[in-house]
Amino acid sequence: MHHHPRQPSGPLRRRLSRRGFLRAAGLTAAGVALGGAVACSPAQDSPGQGPSGPLTIGFVPIACAAPLILADSEGLFAAHGVDVRLKKYAGWADLWTAYATGELDVAHMLSPMPAAIDSGATNATRPTELSFTQNTNGQALTLAAEHHPEVRGAEDMRGMILGIPFEYSVHALLLRDFLAAGGVDPVADVELRLLRPADMVAQLEVGGIDGFIGPEPFNQRALQSGAGRIFTLTKDLWDKHPCCSVAMAKDWRAAHPETADGLIAALGEAAVLADDPARTGHVSPVLAQEKYLNQPTGLITPELEGSYLTWGGEQVVDPELMSFGDPTDVTAITWMTTQMARWDLGGDALRMDDDVLIRASRSVLPADVPRAGDPVMINGHRFDPARPTAGYARS
Repeated sequence: MHHHPRQPSGPLRRRLSRRGFLRAAGLTAAGVALGGAVACSPAQDSPGQGPSGPLTIGFVPIACAAPLILADSEGLFAAHGVDVRLKKYAGWADLWTAYATGELDVAHMLSPMPAAIDSGATNATRPTELSFTQNTNGQALTLAAEHHPEVRGAEDMRGMILGIPFEYSVHALLLRDFLAAGGVDPVADVELRLLRPADMVAQLEVGGIDGFIGPEPFNQRALQSGAGRIFTLTKDLWDKHPCCSVAMAKDWRAAHPETADGLIAALGEAAVLADDPARTGHVSPVLAQEKYLNQPTGLITPELEGSYLTWGGEQVVDPELMSFGDPTDVTAITWMTTQMARWDLGGDALRMDDDVLIRASRSVLPADVPRAGDPVMINGHRFDPARPTAGYARS
């Protein structure tokens, strides 16, 4: 059944008159990220790989990257014999292009990104392994304060412009599924706008968007500035969902097995530090540094503590708001791969075929991750990784 958008009024209607422009802008941003990258096989002596210099790892400055940041700041990479230089990228499109073209061999990635680039879902094909899951949960759907308290569910979001950090993000996939489960067509009934995380709150403040689904500390910034309210945590849509990872080019890992193992060991130790409530007082100012997140500790500490204001106006503390270092889960990767196919983000490589999706999901897993997973509830739907397309037919 097709659901027609409501006819909004006022500023929202004026923004919707720009739908064509915003869609074109979004496609242009995606084109920079995807069309500008080509399939490649980097040489073994690419920059930073040899003993003459550090290994460069790209990252985007969001709280999800805490294990990567702490492994650097606390000397854990060095303790495992790995010389690392972190390189900050303002958004996912720039980092994606750097990795796809071989400028980077190891990178902070949103968890759907390794499956997209490994499978050939875009022309930025590069065999890639999702080597370490940095965090689970910790994201939110934040709406402009002007929409409080009238919005009660997905059905009230028809006609809105909602920011997403990247097409190949758990954020974009969860939002589409949440809207569809609520009877809203995420293609025809809303506008999804690609925004760098740092630009989300600014766009919310000037009325360029009605909300965004994104990482911290930007939900906290919207709360503290008064521009927005958290409508729902992503953990309430899918508890223990992965968000960010560290990914490696498969040929690089094969050529540098000891370095790869050292990286993963350091990340595991750093995740323990990030996940320890007793260490929040140390971790928060480390993450806040200019070379890392470049954000006030007052925005980072609430996320680490699990403190936030609900849509209903209740101030709560949820220790499970964000977790670090949980095991990589084939069920989660299979769901994300399935959603990429469901919403036509997978090109010819990812289509709604169980065998294709299972194979693509397993392809990005490290050797020690189980290939069979258990069903999980996501947006009220029981997802079975053995039958991933069941119940997801497009109407």
